[in-house]
Amino acid sequence: MDRGHLARLLDQDGEAFAACRHAVAAGANIQVWEGSTPASELAAIYARRLRLVQRRGTSEVGFADAVQSLRARGDESILIGAVDVHDPPYHFQLFLNVSATRLIACLGVDQRWRTLA
Repeated sequence: MDRGHLARLLDQDGEAFAACRHAVAAGANIQVWEGSTPASELAAIYARRLRLVQRRGTSEVGFADAVQSLRARGDESILIGAVDVHDPPYHFQLFLNVSATRLIACLGVDQRWRTLA
């Protein structure tokens, strides 16, 4: 995905969108996977992941809002993307419409827990 296009899609209110937009502008790695998944399936998966993140006390932004946005989309097909920052290690998960013209949700998770294991 084109960095400028993604930065424009991330121009939305919310801490996760702003943090991810900053990471994209700073040159973070960007990836969007081929194939789509129904939003309802993603909502169930990410609701479980949210509970795990909360249990671990891992720092996150926008996770609950992303799950809510996915639930609201029902069975709409969703593309998944990611933006990864190495220092400090942070992972942003992106959820886009199938034409990649609209960003449905964005969440971010601190990855420093991986280095503590």
